[in-house]
This record gives sequence, structure tokens and C-alpha cells, in this order.
Amino acid sequence: MNGHETPARKRLSRRKRYKRLMYGLLFGGILALWAGMYFDRFLVGVLLYWGGFFGMIAIWQLSPVTLYDERDTAIERKASDYTLGVFAFVFVLGAPGGIALEEGGVLELPAAFDGAMWTLFAIYVVFGAVYTVLRRRS
Repeated sequence: MNGHETPARKRLSRRKRYKRLMYGLLFGGILALWAGMYFDRFLVGVLLYWGGFFGMIAIWQLSPVTLYDERDTAIERKASDYTLGVFAFVFVLGAPGGIALEEGGVLELPAAFDGAMWTLFAIYVVFGAVYTVLRRRS
């Protein structure tokens, strides 16, 4: 580092370094899980994956710089809104539509369809509960 670097630039550089390390640990954990599955060492892969995940959490919580700012929060909020909106259409139109098409003999739904629809239902139940609690607190 040179003497001409401002404190703000140093902070941004440190933030970038910690974010890279944080996501690198998570990505390494995911690769380790896949490698464990490929080499039939699933338990080792899971343990390394958990290590990467908890390492990511540790850096996120214990780093000496703030890793996310208001801009990141606004982007996450917008991405969450879009994602929930897309899957709301998938759930609201897809669940009854798929069942109707199967009942009409047009197609046969895969076994995973029921699990996928129950998962979407659970996501929206949890979202609704968290939203309600947060709304009442504010």
C-alpha cells in the first residue's frame, strides 16, 4: 500500500478482500461436497462443505470491516421481491394447472411435483410468518 491511499479506499479494498475470502470458502465447500460425492466420500465432502459454510459465516460476522452497505441491502431486497414474485406465479398457476393437466390425462406429473409444491407452500408460509412478526414489531 502506498502513502496516497485514502482511508475510504483502504476500507473498500479490505471489504473486497474479506468478501472474496468469504465466498471462496463457501465455493470451496461446495466443490468439496461435489468431489466427495464423485469419489464416494460423501461424509468427508459434507464435513468440508460445513467447514466452508461456517468459515463463511465466521468471516461475515467477525471481519473488522462492514461487508455490506445500504446499496447491497437495496439490491438484496429487490432480488428477493422479484424471486418471490416469480415463484408465486409458479406456485399459484403451476400447482393447480399441473394437477388439472394430470387429471385430464394430458400429462403425467413426476413424483417430485408434490414435494416441489409443498416446498413452495412452506416457503410462503415462513415468509408470511416472518413478515407478520416484523410488521408487528415496527
